[in-house]
Amino acid sequence: MERYRTATIVAAAVVILDQLSKWLVVKYVPFYDRIELLPFLDITHIINRGAAFGMFRDLPESVRLPFFALVLIAAVVVIFFFLKKAEPGNQLLVISLGLIMGGAIGNSIDRFRLRYVTDFIDFHWFGNPALHWPPFNFADSAITIGVILILFDTFVLRRGE
Repeated sequence: MERYRTATIVAAAVVILDQLSKWLVVKYVPFYDRIELLPFLDITHIINRGAAFGMFRDLPESVRLPFFALVLIAAVVVIFFFLKKAEPGNQLLVISLGLIMGGAIGNSIDRFRLRYVTDFIDFHWFGNPALHWPPFNFADSAITIGVILILFDTFVLRRGE
């Protein structure tokens, strides 16, 4: 039961950070405005009606929302399956799954409440538009970090087993 509690706490922290950051951006950064933080990092307020990189944004809402609901349900079921199968003491896997679950829930809250996701973390190579990563948010970051940690756990830490 400890692994479920840990994953739930991590997921809840991700959801809170994600929703708070999106609220701050919506409240204080006008749509499409840009705040330069570093020469390669801006806060740029945009919305995304699709999934990663805008995939599925052109689907009708009557298809898009049920699709995202099914994806969320499948993700949570798979996460709980892997939590159940996790070896005792594998905190890295448990935390990784919590990050992924929190990110999925954070973005889903926006999708079902607003019909879009607020993105704002905007990396670029010192202003070069040819070397620009699409804006994202903390939920996206949590999912990405969770997946990277699972890959690290699987292919680096357990390589000798």
